[in-house]
Amino acid sequence: MSRKIKYAVLTFALAAVVAVSAAMSACTISTKHPRAKINVSFNDVTYSIEYTLYRNMYPQTVKHFIELADEGFYNDMIIHNYNASTDWFTGGYGYNTGDLSYETAYSNGTLAEYLETNSKEGQYYKLFNDGKLTPSVYKRLSYGADGKESVDEADALPTLIGEFPQNDHVIKNGALSASLGCLKMFYYDKGETNQKVAIENSFGQLMEHDYQYNCATSVFAMQMGGSSSYNASKYCVFGQLRNDGARDVFDELLEAISDYTASVTSTKFTTSIKTNVDNLDTFAEDGGKDIEVSFTLTAKPLIIKSVEITKY
Repeated sequence: MSRKIKYAVLTFALAAVVAVSAAMSACTISTKHPRAKINVSFNDVTYSIEYTLYRNMYPQTVKHFIELADEGFYNDMIIHNYNASTDWFTGGYGYNTGDLSYETAYSNGTLAEYLETNSKEGQYYKLFNDGKLTPSVYKRLSYGADGKESVDEADALPTLIGEFPQNDHVIKNGALSASLGCLKMFYYDKGETNQKVAIENSFGQLMEHDYQYNCATSVFAMQMGGSSSYNASKYCVFGQLRNDGARDVFDELLEAISDYTASVTSTKFTTSIKTNVDNLDTFAEDGGKDIEVSFTLTAKPLIIKSVEITKY
């Protein structure tokens, strides 16, 4: 083979390697605005709603949400707390993962037992213990001989840092508001508590902060109304409807629910129950107390069929 041919072959091979490497890198690039598609099923019809996620403003929340979605955690979940004018909550309970069906539980008044049977708490713990979720909250700060702050990975808690103003998360420009259709990462109110945890913010800074605001896990809300008590100052708003097409699909789902409720005469569309929610973080100093909450559930289940990340 001549020297010119050898050179041409080598050049082509190098170009191919570069092209493949570039393609692989493009697949792993983290953009400022990932995209997600939430597939919601109601009355045997699925509605695919597209969202823009704001990693540039809420990096740890978006990372956490994507990690859970990629593991299939959000597949076949129910809306476990429904309010037509404010928010829908999901991320805590699966749809018919036990022996009792949702419809049967609704009709015979055993929804509290149904939720307990279909809790996703164990799966969430397993993902954390298997290293699938990136920690950002720790039991305490440690100090070296030089006085420098650090955290011990053994002290990591399976909870999420709260990226919102009341937790001192500051965004200088463009912070999201709590608007129709937005996604909000949610935490259950722990009541009066003076507990502190160590957090690592998106700038890599370590600090001691209130546990109350750094205890979100997998539950998120979709805002249904134009306003909500769960506003952006106290709950992280990390996603918005992607475009007009997404809003159209969102409106179609709301219209389908409205049409269904108008047609139901003999059965009430919603019922409220009381149940306990475990402290999913197993924070030792808290003793693992349960929190009693009230949920509103629907006669016809609203099912999150899947959460797909369509752009990273």
